[in-house]
Amino acid sequence: MPPVQKAADAGVVKNSVAFLVIVFSFSSQIDAQLLPSNETQVSFSGYFDSFNVQVLYPSIAITKRVSESTSITGRYLVDMITAASIRSHGKTGSSTNSSLQKVDAVTAASGRSSGGGGGYGPAFDEVRHEFNLGLAQVIGSSLLSFDGLYSTESDYTSSTLIGNFTQYFAENNTSIQLGVVRSWDKVFPKTETWKKDKNVTTINANFSQIISTRLIFQFLSSYTDNSGLLSDNYQRVPIIINGKDSLFDPIHPDLRIRRAAAVSLKYRLTDKSSLQLGYRYYWDSWNLNADTYSADYERYLAKHVILGLGWRTNVQNSAFFFKPVYAAPEQYMTSDIKLDAGYSNELQMNLILTGGDHQDYLPFLTDDRVQYILNLDLYLRHTDSPYWFNHLNNLFATDVNIGIRYRY
Repeated sequence: MPPVQKAADAGVVKNSVAFLVIVFSFSSQIDAQLLPSNETQVSFSGYFDSFNVQVLYPSIAITKRVSESTSITGRYLVDMITAASIRSHGKTGSSTNSSLQKVDAVTAASGRSSGGGGGYGPAFDEVRHEFNLGLAQVIGSSLLSFDGLYSTESDYTSSTLIGNFTQYFAENNTSIQLGVVRSWDKVFPKTETWKKDKNVTTINANFSQIISTRLIFQFLSSYTDNSGLLSDNYQRVPIIINGKDSLFDPIHPDLRIRRAAAVSLKYRLTDKSSLQLGYRYYWDSWNLNADTYSADYERYLAKHVILGLGWRTNVQNSAFFFKPVYAAPEQYMTSDIKLDAGYSNELQMNLILTGGDHQDYLPFLTDDRVQYILNLDLYLRHTDSPYWFNHLNNLFATDVNIGIRYRY
């Protein structure tokens, strides 16, 4: 599970940091890009929000071409979460003083408990390890890839298989991609004695067309079947009974069908700049609908320097069983504000520095095998109802990523 769920709220997967290179040289170099190059990429990322959550997640990925048509990739990522730990947990149906009984925002950010090593460590309240092994194979004008992921932490494990098939047509001006993702998760909260399953199957279908030397059109779609435990059982639903606050476990339907369709236009404005506009519509079986609008501008500031600016706006309604206040226990109930009506805005800033010759003004960029990547995201989410434990409607977050890519 990712350390932060804001990408799901924004509704759009982040664009490749190398978008300009693709736009400017797509038709002539796509054959060379079918397989990733030999490279090592090291990233250090951090997430900080106004709900007093800090997440550090360094990662390393190594890709190696073992032949002209085959490459393998290995990746390791660790999430290290520091927050006011979940040190008090109201039992289902128990009474509590809401001013004293609080659960911290780590539950909203990642769904994790505290005590990554079975207790409260000196630095982090939770640690998650993720391992990834991938294989990519070129078959004629097609690219076939498989990935296996496994992540583990003190209260959650996840095993995932990913398969993607991409077919190129018309001298690589057209491509169709089909993908399948299957996850088998185990959930065993520290506050409970049970272990439950969560299963996720996603089917993706994407289409890309180079319309002209300036314009690329993309259509993206996905269908996801979620089943099993779909609630975060570190959260509690407060209900006033006989004048006292009582806490209950959230109860979500055990099936959720999620669908999304998106269109994107990538347009080259000049030889040094491009603009991408996108729209995504999301709807699911919990009657939650969302519209996401996006705009991205990227420009070469110099031969080896690319600056990118992006904006995301997401607007959604609430799930059919979400209520700001429950008068009594119901068949389905939740305190998860990601299921409430609201909106989010995100400002993205990206800087890419690629090494090469004649870099007297940037001496650390003389090696053309090295690329530096800096990403800064500023995020605001507003929900119609305040979150139950801190009574806040607005979450402000900063996400920073610093990466070094070395090609050999």
